[in-house]
Amino acid sequence: MHTFWQRVNAIFFYALSVLGFLALLCAGTTYFHTAHPHVDLALDRASLRKITGAGHEQATLRLSIDADLSSVFNWNVKQLFVYITAEYQTKQNRLNQVVVWDHIITDKEHAQVRASSIVNKYSLTDQGYGLRGNDITLVLHWNTIPITGLLTTTGFRQSVHTFTLDD
Repeated sequence: MHTFWQRVNAIFFYALSVLGFLALLCAGTTYFHTAHPHVDLALDRASLRKITGAGHEQATLRLSIDADLSSVFNWNVKQLFVYITAEYQTKQNRLNQVVVWDHIITDKEHAQVRASSIVNKYSLTDQGYGLRGNDITLVLHWNTIPITGLLTTTGFRQSVHTFTLDD
């Protein structure tokens, strides 16, 4: 015969296994969800300065963002981590990505991001002099933080803004 604690152990871990399997099935239902967000990025102003003592260039950007990410939310989304990257190429690196702005969206009611003339939170700095005269593309990305399941990253390349930094 089995003791009382062996039976409790068997019931507990059986229930835990069933709960884990149901969580896996529930998380699987969200992979069929397709989002159709509206994103509009614009650059209002950009200024570039050369820091000769440190040997790099630094750009200050003034951005306008109009994004409706409410279609990204479903029952399994806990929050979104939204960020804008500046992407460009240099002779040393084929792809440089610098995060210039970020925001956390905690629910569907706050999923509309509308901001004009905001200054980048994080400086756009190139370790060298690769910003001047280079094409720079602004791209909106977001990480979906689920209640259960895998963390996913999405880059919305249907609406990007490309510009060139001059003197």
